[in-house]
Amino acid sequence: MDVSNINNNISNLNQSTQLQIDKAEQSKQVQKVDNDSASFLSINEYNQKRDELSSNVQSLNNGIAISNIATNALEKEQTYISNIQEELENLKSDDNQLQDKNDIKQVINENLKDFNATAYETKFKNENLLSIDYYDENKNISINTDSESFSIDKTNTPDFATGIFETLNASNLNDPKQLNEVISKVESTTTQIQNIAEEFKEFGNKIEETARENIKEQVSLYNENRDYGKESVDFSKNNISANLGYLAASQANIVQAQSVRLLS
Repeated sequence: MDVSNINNNISNLNQSTQLQIDKAEQSKQVQKVDNDSASFLSINEYNQKRDELSSNVQSLNNGIAISNIATNALEKEQTYISNIQEELENLKSDDNQLQDKNDIKQVINENLKDFNATAYETKFKNENLLSIDYYDENKNISINTDSESFSIDKTNTPDFATGIFETLNASNLNDPKQLNEVISKVESTTTQIQNIAEEFKEFGNKIEETARENIKEQVSLYNENRDYGKESVDFSKNNISANLGYLAASQANIVQAQSVRLLS
């Protein structure tokens, strides 16, 4: 066999070897880019879901706060109405027949003022919860998430105080019939406030249940993905090892081909 031919064969084989190595490297780089892109997409999806759940919980927490604030304020209003009812019921007893009815009206009016003050002061982020402003275009209180919405009609409890005030001042409390009419008006107001309080409680309970579900989903999402970084690294390592193994096998085949060609 001619030496020049051997040299040419070796040169060709070396070029072939380099070509195979270059192809393997290119394959590895392409696969790495693909894997990086896939990982980036998964991270984006995870972040998007995480942010969505976080936003939902924040909105739901606002709803729970609204429910609690409104319910507590309604209980306070109910206390003032109970004071009024107690004053009126006392007028029925024989022991209070000589009591000045104007004094009673004054006490009742003071409770009505406190009732209204509570209504106007009850707000969440500057939004009235128990009173409706003349310029308020929203007729309900809404809590919205990406998957579900909750709403409750706004109420104007100062109207209740106005109704009692007008009935009271138009009545002669010395007249048992008119006194009973005022008491009936107060009792009706008590029932209405209780109903509104129940609506807010139900509103809050539904929101709280949904919030729990979102928090559970947050925890599950975290638990399922907290090892994401480690798994990604392990995946990359395995991928590299596989590529290296493929490259080593290719090189072994090239060396074997060289030997055959040299001996031929």
